[in-house]
Amino acid sequence: MLIQFFRKSYLLQYLLLLLLTIILWIEAIIHPQVNPVDAESFLTPGYSLLFSLLNDNYVLNVIIALALVISGALVFNYSLSKFDLVPKNTLVPAMVYIVLMSHSPSLLNLHSAALPALFTVLILYYLFQVYTEEEAYSQTYNIGLLIGISSLFYFPSIFFILFVWLTFIVYRLYFWREWMIPLTGIITPYIFLFTYYFLMGNLEPAYLAYADFFLKITLFNFSFEFSVIDYIITTLIIILFFWSGFRLLSDIQEKIISLRKRYWAVFWLFAVALLTYIFSDIFFNWHQVFFLIPISVFIAYAFSQVKQLRWIEIIWGILFLLIVINNLQLAF
Repeated sequence: MLIQFFRKSYLLQYLLLLLLTIILWIEAIIHPQVNPVDAESFLTPGYSLLFSLLNDNYVLNVIIALALVISGALVFNYSLSKFDLVPKNTLVPAMVYIVLMSHSPSLLNLHSAALPALFTVLILYYLFQVYTEEEAYSQTYNIGLLIGISSLFYFPSIFFILFVWLTFIVYRLYFWREWMIPLTGIITPYIFLFTYYFLMGNLEPAYLAYADFFLKITLFNFSFEFSVIDYIITTLIIILFFWSGFRLLSDIQEKIISLRKRYWAVFWLFAVALLTYIFSDIFFNWHQVFFLIPISVFIAYAFSQVKQLRWIEIIWGILFLLIVINNLQLAF
């Protein structure tokens, strides 16, 4: 019944969406756990600064993380509705986004990819705008700036410039100006950062930290510690992803050109997120949020279009209950 209920967008749906989110996060709020990454601080200066400001306040840590997920869900829902990727006046995208972004206990804290995930949703919004703007210079600069700031919290997100350029190819934007402006946006925060490092005498160790990151990139340098319930949850998400992807592929030729191109932009986000996942190293547990965003787009589209909801409602309900049960393990 969740899908059918969130196909409308009234005050009651927003209140239930908040309640659903609290159910998913309740154990993290009551028993907050923080697992900071033991990463080079020069690579994640934004995250290191934020973590030091929180000063081991684990409750505030979780509340900020929860606020970022809710904000991301609302922006995500607005973007898909505004650009007609889903019907108007629906909260299905927000509901899907929140459930998937909360599907694992490891995501229920202020991890280094939490803020970049919100920024990635904003990047999608600006990219959707770019196609309809004749001279979208401000949007392309904002895209680059968001990537640059994201990389201060989670450095591998800097590779999402590839996703932006691939989308430009889909949009047939071949002028050098559109391709260079996002780079200017990326460079902007680094001008201030390296000026600070220069004044503090930390320019050389910062340079060595970034050089070391690129020199020591290792493919598939991670190990999964999945429980049985983790495997079931992951399997159900994959099943829903393939089902929704095939449904979108069967419908896409009937869409107008602007919609087809925006769906292709979402596909390239998924492809680049998946590609960069293989060398996410110690960040692999949190890198998944980036390909969960396009997966949420595909699933939200299918949920909004399908007429026979019975079996889909059952599968989604089972997935939701399993995620709630899995998240409760924080109590033990």
